[in-house]
Amino acid sequence: MSAYIDREQTQAKHDILRGYLHKLAYKVLRGGWDIAYVDGFSGPWKPETADFSDTSFMIALEVLKEAQRIIYEQTRVRRKVRCFFSEKSAAAYQQMVATVAPFHRPDEGFEVKTFHGEFVDAVGEIRTFIGKAFPLIFIDPTGWTEYPLTIIAPLFDYPKCEVLINYMYGHISRFLDHPDEKIIASFDHIFGGPGWQSRLDPTMKKGPAAEKLFRETLKATGKFRYVVSTRIDKSTQDRPHFYLAYGTKDPAGLKAFRETEYRALREHARNRSAAITRMRDERANAGSLFADFEAEQKEASIDDLVHEQKALAKEMLLEMLAVAPAGIVFWDPRRHASGLHVARDQRERRVRGIGQDGQNREHLGHRRAQAHRPNHDQARVRLTPLAGGAERPCPLLVASYCTATNGKGAKSRIMTHSPSHPAASASCAKQA
Repeated sequence: MSAYIDREQTQAKHDILRGYLHKLAYKVLRGGWDIAYVDGFSGPWKPETADFSDTSFMIALEVLKEAQRIIYEQTRVRRKVRCFFSEKSAAAYQQMVATVAPFHRPDEGFEVKTFHGEFVDAVGEIRTFIGKAFPLIFIDPTGWTEYPLTIIAPLFDYPKCEVLINYMYGHISRFLDHPDEKIIASFDHIFGGPGWQSRLDPTMKKGPAAEKLFRETLKATGKFRYVVSTRIDKSTQDRPHFYLAYGTKDPAGLKAFRETEYRALREHARNRSAAITRMRDERANAGSLFADFEAEQKEASIDDLVHEQKALAKEMLLEMLAVAPAGIVFWDPRRHASGLHVARDQRERRVRGIGQDGQNREHLGHRRAQAHRPNHDQARVRLTPLAGGAERPCPLLVASYCTATNGKGAKSRIMTHSPSHPAASASCAKQA
């Protein structure tokens, strides 16, 4: 039996942590960096396994140890891995210390340090421990008062740094209108200071608006280039339990996170379907004939959300291009689209398709900077009129490419109309 029965939201969180940490570790270690992993609220909290394999600290240790081993076998260079685990509960701390101790092997470049106390009191020690390594900070609290962003901000003050924070949406949302002024003031630390109510987006409901404000505050405080979040629903209810907020200063990190998120959300949809079926069967004391079908429907709902968000991204992109006749650097629409919720069809290789799947009066011309890197950051996206005038609707476009040479002799590729469209031939003839 799964260790996550009736804890499907925890499984989703751990799947994202495991998947993303795996991608990050291999990229960082192979790129010649040491890595420092910091878990601010390590636990363990109600584990279901004797070996603690369903805890965040054990997941991190196993992923990082394996990555270090494989990179060493491939390169014969042993990069250092450092893990810092903080926990204030005496009982949980003792369990955690006993479990992680065997992994502390400085002679093999794998260091483990533990801290018993409040996470905020460990900030100075953590910075010393990180040194010049690439840090990933994981913050998984039980509330919102124990990680004031201005106090932990020094942990983000590195040229390269990533953070993953469990924003306890369900818990926080219940208290946003609380009559106690002290409770309202307790949100100052994660929403950018006093008066946070006036900074909420008035076009949104208070719960989602507060989550958005949290991301904006995290981005500003940590000087992150991107901050996005993943909604994790309750096991048997169609409402969010928490959001995982992710901050990075590197577009490659954002891409890797979104890929991990998509796979985890599909698995979470299937697990939630199983949990709902199980609950219903227990109440009816009967088995379901449609469990597999219902699970597939849940998975499909994730794809539906992807398509919905792609449509929003398309709208945003066309609005940006409408006021930029000369075009915009290719990364700009990706930057805006990356703020949307679901990943796959907003990943960089999909942006060029946003302008191709509708009956638009104009089309996207996408100049590519390098033949083998069609989504290079310096490529440009622009709107160009159709042959025959702007009133002629654009047919469904199929990407076609011609080769061009710049003044320095370097070749690039131009995306044009469908070859069947008259303008395509003219464009190719002109650019070849």
